[in-house]
Amino acid sequence: MKIMIGYNGGDVGKRTLSLARDYAKVNNAFVYVVFSSEGGASEKQDDVFKGREFLDFAEHFMLEAGLQCNTRQSVRGLSPGEDLIKFAQETKIDHIFLGIKKKSSVQKAILGSTARYVILNSSCPVTTVNWDLETLTTRDILKDRKILVVDDEPDIIETTKEILDMCAIDSALNFESTKKLLKANTYDLAILDIAGVKGFDLLEMAVKKNIPVLMLTAHSLTPENLKKSIEKGAASYIPKDELVNIADHAADVIRTRLKGKKYGAWFSSLKSVFDDKFGQKWKDKDRKFWDTFDDKSGQ
Repeated sequence: MKIMIGYNGGDVGKRTLSLARDYAKVNNAFVYVVFSSEGGASEKQDDVFKGREFLDFAEHFMLEAGLQCNTRQSVRGLSPGEDLIKFAQETKIDHIFLGIKKKSSVQKAILGSTARYVILNSSCPVTTVNWDLETLTTRDILKDRKILVVDDEPDIIETTKEILDMCAIDSALNFESTKKLLKANTYDLAILDIAGVKGFDLLEMAVKKNIPVLMLTAHSLTPENLKKSIEKGAASYIPKDELVNIADHAADVIRTRLKGKKYGAWFSSLKSVFDDKFGQKWKDKDRKFWDTFDDKSGQ
């Protein structure tokens, strides 16, 4: 069996890769991943390089799953829809996978899209993968995300891995190992302890690489460290008592980043926890800071 994925990167593209991979494993299928563009004068060199990067990611993704895979960057003067149909016919594809983003009612009515063309002209089944951020579950948002987990307690790392079993996890027990991982890789999210691993230094490194960071702490759970984490760019600050809910907190960070916002629901959802740990008037010492933060985060 042969399946084809029309792939152009992004989060909807990654979700499409995940679904197609699972389908290919069940059906022992050969996977073709196609990045299609028309080319011509409007084609930018950066777009060509970006397409190659997308395909390298997709190939590695499929090979890691033990699948046979061929990637193709196709530029032959056709619209992406025409190109994908032509490739499917030439290669005798048995099933096509495409990602689609949520559209307005007008866009749905017009449907002058690649997906519409492929659906109407394909001689084989077409599976479309929707990307509606508001309706995605925690597991959907986290599926196949690359996450870095750092803690000096091995049992915390193992528990986090078990809860985030839908993710691809790298882990480290100390500062030096984490520094090497941050230098070599990029991540959808970093979950960092503070005490024992120089967590604030790691936070600065991650933020410089535009990696959202969730601080997960027990011994360093203080109003001062909460404020310091926010000032240094952390997207979330979670007590280790909340480890059982780490998947929801991680999804909140990623969902918030995808919306183009800085802070998600974590602060309001943990208000009672912070009030219980720090006392009802814990914000009074830095009232100006917290009033500003409340305004920025929409609390």
